[in-house]
Amino acid sequence: MKTKVKSMVRKGISMALIMAASMLMLIGCGGTKISDDFDEEKVKATAQEAIDHLVAGEYEECLALMGEEMQDAISAEALATNMETTAGQKGAFQEYKSSTVVGQKDKDGSEYAVAVIVAGFEKGNITFTVSFDKDMKMTGFWMK
Repeated sequence: MKTKVKSMVRKGISMALIMAASMLMLIGCGGTKISDDFDEEKVKATAQEAIDHLVAGEYEECLALMGEEMQDAISAEALATNMETTAGQKGAFQEYKSSTVVGQKDKDGSEYAVAVIVAGFEKGNITFTVSFDKDMKMTGFWMK
């Protein structure tokens, strides 16, 4: 049993690093106004939908919003571990406090929309950074 828990923790840490690296790659290319290919309100709503799934423990539903590459890199179990670790310290979800959307381009010129959502929990806030490709599939997801 301990081996399984250690494995899940390692997978969670690995996924967190993958997500952080994805975000750094996008952020390193500079934030701008979002492309006309994106609807800012839809980006915010879809990011909040993903967060709602996590808060409700609906990890498979959250995975369904991700692009294929992210789905291959993370499991529902790893999402659960990451969410329980992060949100477990903050208590129950209360409200969305703020949200903003910026545009990003990667080194190849592909455009992304990045939503930064601050969610209030009983004992503090969690900031979720969620990036989307033009097909509105999540390509990055980070929480702190």
